[in-house]
Amino acid sequence: MEEKIKEVLRANGLKVTKTRIEIYKYLVNTRSHPTAEMVYNDIKEKLPGVSFATVYNVLNKLVELGLAKEFSINKSKHFDGRIVPHIHFVCISCGKIEDAELPDYNDVVRVAKEKGWDIKEFSLFIYGICPECKRKSKS
Repeated sequence: MEEKIKEVLRANGLKVTKTRIEIYKYLVNTRSHPTAEMVYNDIKEKLPGVSFATVYNVLNKLVELGLAKEFSINKSKHFDGRIVPHIHFVCISCGKIEDAELPDYNDVVRVAKEKGWDIKEFSLFIYGICPECKRKSKS
């Protein structure tokens, strides 16, 4: 996995550093859609001396290069290392964000083409109440 991470960083013109490797690896392997602060808190033990500013800058560089996505939920900026089209379910009660596979992205592309659109970016957010919050509200 680490070799693949290094290859991706190199292919995108980035100098391969331990900090970039760890941050990108973390982002690719998590489905929690972390904020920069969450990434920083989770990796600072692995990377003693890393600053929040460095984590923030690396995350923004990954987004700039198209290696990650960024989006805002409740005024917080979140990052997603999963760049293939997929659905985000967002709980309006606890803020949890969960991924789901897109049933058929080709249908989205087909409809867009029928309407004369060229898709440049795709994101789908569905807001509701997660199973855990539903259980809590019933008890």
